[in-house]
Amino acid sequence: MARKTKKIPVRDEFLIVTNGKRSEKDYFEILRNKIKSIYKIKVKFINGDPGAVVDFAMKEKSKSNRVWCAFDKDEFSSDSIYHAIAVARKNHVGVAFSNAAFEVWLIDHFCCFDAEKSAPELVDILDDLLKKEGYEKGYSKNDIELIKTVLIPRLRDALENADIAYQKRVAYYKMTGAPTNTLPVCSWNSYTDVHKLIAALKADI
Repeated sequence: MARKTKKIPVRDEFLIVTNGKRSEKDYFEILRNKIKSIYKIKVKFINGDPGAVVDFAMKEKSKSNRVWCAFDKDEFSSDSIYHAIAVARKNHVGVAFSNAAFEVWLIDHFCCFDAEKSAPELVDILDDLLKKEGYEKGYSKNDIELIKTVLIPRLRDALENADIAYQKRVAYYKMTGAPTNTLPVCSWNSYTDVHKLIAALKADI
């Protein structure tokens, strides 16, 4: 009689863990429903700092093919951000980071953006861009219609714009001769690498 072998469950889940209760969580949940990914995408909100987000993500790794965290600079110290990124990398957890806020990624849906701005200034810039594009309501963090009808249809533009800004930052940094194993993302304002998370979804966009 042939020996029975234990079947290993196939994992096809892509987990996104974020501490952004409104903009980030809403964006990724709507994105999940609008694109065709090879993964079953799950989005989880964690009320905590970047370290807590990474800790939770590591605990969930056994259940998913891929696990990514998404968080911003916000009011968190640079040391805490770099520590969270280092722990995530060591444990093969992806990180999508934005400085100063997630709105950098949203602005990239309209233009390639890397100007130094505070989080409130980013909100104002995004609000102006939306109104110029004919979205009269402007920007609100909990506007589901905005994400569905304006942002997601521009996803390809966002991916291209964010990657251009990212490559420029990295290229300039390499020219300084500094080591590239850890990029100074907390010093790069404005900055986002959310496009890497989107690319990892392996979706038909």
